[in-house]
Amino acid sequence: MRDGGNGPGHDDVALLVDWENLKFSLMQRNRRPNVTALREAAERFGRVAYARAYADWMDPVQAGDPASLYTAGLEPVYVLTRRYTTAEGEARIQNSVDVKLAVDCIEASHLYPNIGTFVIASGDHSFFHVVMLLRARGKRVVVIGVSWATSAQLVQQADVVLYYDLDVEPEVDRAAAAPVKEPAAVEKIEPRLAAAAARALELAQAKGPISAEPREIAEVLKQILAIVQDFRTNGRDLPLSLVGQELQKRMPQADFQRLARGRAGDFARALHESGLLMMVNADFTDWLYLPNERTEAIERPRNVGQELAKYDYARFNYNDLTEEQRRAVIVAIHDERNKPGIGWLTFNRIVDTLKPVVRREDTDVKNLVNSMLSWGVLRVGEERTGYAPDTGQMYHFKTFELDLQNPDVRRALHLE
Repeated sequence: MRDGGNGPGHDDVALLVDWENLKFSLMQRNRRPNVTALREAAERFGRVAYARAYADWMDPVQAGDPASLYTAGLEPVYVLTRRYTTAEGEARIQNSVDVKLAVDCIEASHLYPNIGTFVIASGDHSFFHVVMLLRARGKRVVVIGVSWATSAQLVQQADVVLYYDLDVEPEVDRAAAAPVKEPAAVEKIEPRLAAAAARALELAQAKGPISAEPREIAEVLKQILAIVQDFRTNGRDLPLSLVGQELQKRMPQADFQRLARGRAGDFARALHESGLLMMVNADFTDWLYLPNERTEAIERPRNVGQELAKYDYARFNYNDLTEEQRRAVIVAIHDERNKPGIGWLTFNRIVDTLKPVVRREDTDVKNLVNSMLSWGVLRVGEERTGYAPDTGQMYHFKTFELDLQNPDVRRALHLE
C-alpha cells in the first residue's frame, strides 16, 4: 500500500458507493451488500467523515434502500438515469454516477483537507481517471469491488484494493475453511523455492540494503505463489502491480514493510526464473500465471469486469411479474435448455422462448430478459465460438443460464 502522503490532520475518510454497481454485482452470486460491513471496512483507514451512496432510487430494485443507507450513516444521492431503446429493441441505460461521484470527490478534496483517504466502492473502469486525479492530489485511494467484476485498470491505479466477497464480508463457509494453525516445526524448504529465494534476495540487494534471511524470503515467495493460485483457480487475472497489495493483506505489517514493500517485482521474477510461476508481458503490463497453464491461453489477459445487464424499469420487466408468472418463465427457460440437442441458450433464444409465455412484443421481452439478468435470475454462461455460414469467419457469442442459487429459481424448480 502506498501512503498517499497523508500526514497528521489528514486522517479522515470519505466513503463513496456506486450502489447500483455493487448491488447488481453481488446479485450475480445471490448476495446482497451489507452497509454496516462496508462502513466498517472504510473505518479501517480512519474516521469516516463523508459518506454517500449513488443510484437511481426510483428503480424498484433500489427504491427501498435509502432508509437503510441513512440508518448506516450514508447519504443517498439521486443520480439521473437516461433510458432508451435501440433500433434492435435492446434496452440501454446511461446514468451519470461516475460523473457525479467524480465531481463530489474533487469537491471534497478541496473543501475538506482533513480527508486523506477516499474509499470508492465500485468495480467500474470509468472511475480510473478520478482515482488518478485524487492520487495526484496526494490522497490515498481504496477501491472496494467484487472479485469477479472489478476492472483491472482500476485495480492497478488504487493504493489499496479490497474485494467485498473476500475482504469485507467473506462468505461463512470460506471463513470457516481457514482453521487456526498450531505453531509448526521449521519446515525444510523445497530446493526450487530455496533457489528462488536466493535469487530474489540477490535482486533485492542489487537495489538497496535488505535485512532478511533466505528462509524469510522463501516464506514471502510462498505467499506470492498462494496469491497466484487463488487468482488463477478462480479465473481471475493477476497483474504484477496487484501482488504487493495482496501481500500486505496476508502478512504482518512489520514483516511486509521489512521484507516485501516495493520488492514484489523482484520476487516474482525470481519465481519466474525458477519455473514456479509464469510472468507474461501483455499490453505493457506484466501478468502472473500458474506454471502449467497453456501458453496459447495466456497470450493476452481477459478484459476483467463483466458488463452488467441494464434494463428500463419503466417498461415491462421482471418486477412486474406475479409469483406464478415468474415460475412460468423460469420453468420455460429450464425446459428449453433441457430439450434434446440444445447445448446452451443465447439471449435471442431465451427471448423467443418467453414470447408465448408472457404474450408481449419483442422489445418488452428483451427488456424482461435484461431485467432477469440484473435481478440474478439469469447469469452469463460460457462464451462460445461459431462460424458465419456465408463467409466461414469465426465469431464469439455469449450464452446464458438460470442461476440455480437464486431463490426464485430454486422455488420454481422445486430445488428447496
